[in-house]
Amino acid sequence: MHPQSQRLAELLSARVASGVPDDLAAIVLGPRLRGLCDALGAPERDWWQLARWATRLDDADQRDAFGAYLDVLVAYRCGHPGEHGEDVVSDLIAHEVDGDGLTADEIREILVDFVRAGAQPV
Repeated sequence: MHPQSQRLAELLSARVASGVPDDLAAIVLGPRLRGLCDALGAPERDWWQLARWATRLDDADQRDAFGAYLDVLVAYRCGHPGEHGEDVVSDLIAHEVDGDGLTADEIREILVDFVRAGAQPV
């Protein structure tokens, strides 16, 4: 089994073993949400919280909390360019058109839409 798949299986098994989780949608969509977290370059320790937010973005409070998390992530990446390798956040920060980059608000909105789309069941 691929090491990332093995780690995901361990995380999901531990979550289910502790009883019926309140974030069942995050478990069902686990592999897809893990891929979203990897694409964002989010640390593994944030994975469950990101999975919860991703499955609850229709709730304004959850969307605001996720937006605040993204603001911190973007600010950190702006202050530490190139430190995280290739990920969507770093790519959006570096993106320029005619010498103009995206604003922090634009990056946040793109990332919220990216995660919302990726968390939708097929």
